[in-house]
Amino acid sequence: MFRNLADLKQRVNDLIATYGEDHYVAAWVFTDADVFTLDEDFNEEYLPEDDAQEVLEQVGNSDWVYGQINDLIEDEIKRLKYKPKQR
Repeated sequence: MFRNLADLKQRVNDLIATYGEDHYVAAWVFTDADVFTLDEDFNEEYLPEDDAQEVLEQVGNSDWVYGQINDLIEDEIKRLKYKPKQR
């Protein structure tokens, strides 16, 4: 999901309106501050804003990412479903 912070804020507000403020979620937010490489001295080198935006857009629109998350959710459901019941 690629969007700007204002769009994300609206989405969060909509979710709060639907589910309430105490509803649980799993979420990740990456910004251009997360898009960098390290030089030979381990100093952060940030990409130009346009390049950082392109990286975030590609990551946010990746079906692979959503597939991995869905696989993890399914694995956790199975783990809980077959977890021995404590007495």
